[in-house]
Amino acid sequence: MRTILILCSLFVIHPSAQAQFTDDSAAYQGAIDGRNAFVTALENKDYVSFAHNAFDAAIRRFAEQLRTEQQDAELADRLISQWETSSARFPMLVASGIEALGEHAPLFAWINTYLDQVAAKYGPIILNLPIVKNIQMLNYSIPVVFRPHGSWQTDGASQGLDLRIEYRKHFIPFANIVTYYAALLGCEYAVNHSGQPQLKKICKPAAQKLEFVMGRYIAPVVSDWIFKASNQSLQVDSSRLKYNNVDDLRRAVQNKLN
Repeated sequence: MRTILILCSLFVIHPSAQAQFTDDSAAYQGAIDGRNAFVTALENKDYVSFAHNAFDAAIRRFAEQLRTEQQDAELADRLISQWETSSARFPMLVASGIEALGEHAPLFAWINTYLDQVAAKYGPIILNLPIVKNIQMLNYSIPVVFRPHGSWQTDGASQGLDLRIEYRKHFIPFANIVTYYAALLGCEYAVNHSGQPQLKKICKPAAQKLEFVMGRYIAPVVSDWIFKASNQSLQVDSSRLKYNNVDDLRRAVQNKLN
């Protein structure tokens, strides 16, 4: 099921990724295609599968990290088991169940309990790992992101907060993380079909560059559009995408440009 979700709902792989290649073009194109598909989903307000797959990728990679770096198969297996139970409920929760969670409550309370147990065993520093922060951010941002006019607004309004800005505080980190995993998985898929697994080293920095552009140029605009519940179709100006072709993204990674 996870493979089907990745192949069918995350992105459309560029044709060049289906053939053998001698340079890194298809890998970079795979990252861009993943990002582009997520932007299209944002424009269509249809990004449940992207949220699911970002969560799935983060959870599974953290489990693998526990298994290999901490050599803790028990904790890794428990995380995957609990996630697979929750994963089946994900579409239903984001479609109808989030409202009952209340003000800024997490999507899955068990994740907090699990991370507390991990921290108790290995020390709280483990909670500072980027992948753990991604999991925590998704867990807390999704209930707000999928309910732009939900009950989370009540306390904010009573405190005189600008709710548009409050929504941005949740939407932008959410969009950043989902962009990162959409691009990463797109790149890795292309590399896995290239016959050149050594190119996988390209994927993380390419995904990070696309994530940066999302947070700086795209997500704030999309956040405000979604919050205002516009019925008009949003078209993200291509100039906001910044890295819109293989060469631009390659140069950004190689030169460490922002």
